[in-house]
Amino acid sequence: MKARSVPHRSYPTNMVTQLLALAAARSGDTALIVVRSEDSEHAAAADKEIDYGTLDRHIRALAATLQERFAVGERALLLLDNDEHYVVAFFACLYAGLIAVPVFPPESTRERHLARLLAIAADAKACCVLTTSEILPLISSTGQFTQASMIAVDAVKPDEAFAWRPHVPRDDDIAVLQYTSGSTSTPKGVMVSHGNLMANARAIEEGMSMSAKDVYLNWLPFYHDMGLIGGLVQTFHRGMPVVLMTPRSFIERPVRWLEAISRYRVTVSGAPDFAFRLCVERIRDTPMQELALSSWRIAFAGAEPVRHSTMNAFIERFAPVGFAPDAIYPCYGLAEATLFVTGGTRGDGMEAHQFSTELLAQGSAEVVKHGTPLVACGRSLSHHAIRIVDPETLDRLTDGNVGEIWTSGPSLACGYWQRPRETAETFINHEGRRWLRTGDLGFVHAGQLYIAGRRKDLIIVRGQNIY
Repeated sequence: MKARSVPHRSYPTNMVTQLLALAAARSGDTALIVVRSEDSEHAAAADKEIDYGTLDRHIRALAATLQERFAVGERALLLLDNDEHYVVAFFACLYAGLIAVPVFPPESTRERHLARLLAIAADAKACCVLTTSEILPLISSTGQFTQASMIAVDAVKPDEAFAWRPHVPRDDDIAVLQYTSGSTSTPKGVMVSHGNLMANARAIEEGMSMSAKDVYLNWLPFYHDMGLIGGLVQTFHRGMPVVLMTPRSFIERPVRWLEAISRYRVTVSGAPDFAFRLCVERIRDTPMQELALSSWRIAFAGAEPVRHSTMNAFIERFAPVGFAPDAIYPCYGLAEATLFVTGGTRGDGMEAHQFSTELLAQGSAEVVKHGTPLVACGRSLSHHAIRIVDPETLDRLTDGNVGEIWTSGPSLACGYWQRPRETAETFINHEGRRWLRTGDLGFVHAGQLYIAGRRKDLIIVRGQNIY
């Protein structure tokens, strides 16, 4: 990896000016490392490094093509895998003033694989599909898109960069429609503005104490907010190199994640709880001999409940190859808040307690010797707040009481795309402030947030709460 300078820190105003600044000041520094090889023996030789200057030229070339064909504010489907082409496509949308719509690349043209893609395309009224030459025939065969609306990102020549007309987004311009999981017939696009992106990137940077000296590895899919905001926006916001892997590469052989961390001395990487569990269950002793995890200083866990048993098992399994227990970083967030809501302090590790199962069922939390183990998910960051609220009366609850988690601050998305009723139900004005009703249940103990469950998954039996 090429050496990089670390300039004096000042927070960028938007991602377009930030990338242009990185390309101007650090043109030759490594921006991306794309993991190509699935064979660890030859991985380093096959992996591809791309510097900020080269990346910017590709982005401006594609942005010029988009400007020529489409109007500011139109929506572009991003249908690519986790590689440099996705990075170019996403930032080209921002450079051209289009709204990026990340979607899941279908595995085939079978109806069940295409249903969600086509539902999102229809809901967003997408003007085009940004994909690759490899995926293009699959999309063409559906007959749902015109030839003019399908663009192979890898076919756009970087020498067209000169044709880009500078575009500077406003804070309240929509940057991304982040579609949430749910029924394929009723997809909901969360409207994330440029201002939201920058506010959340700053919160992540503050919460995880990240610097340009860090090296980030991401295999989480870019169509998910944890992969897109954490693994792409944040890395360029902070000017740190990012190592990219595909989700499939990890799922096929989880050890590849840890091999890449070892190879590139990665300091920041993370995933939902299931990924840590897969590593514990599927990595055998032989591959362990090649691992060296002492560089890994932030192993964030979020996007689903962080299980105490999983984290303990991961620490025990990988401590012999250098993994530090204090690297575990539980956090909490959701797409409607752009991504990050709460997190701990870098280096503090995992804090967990046993809470009385009986009292939790009655809506209160009390630490006991033997009970339900729950992991602390940290605190809110500057300019943001969380509140625990009775979901029926909307009264604020004191610490130790279970209620709905609300959050507020500049990271709150603008609402749901063309869904005013759902927007009004979820993003509410209360006591002079705009709040997001997360639908998650939790409580605050000793200043930290604990997640108890989902409101929609709560069953009340004879006055007892069953999560």
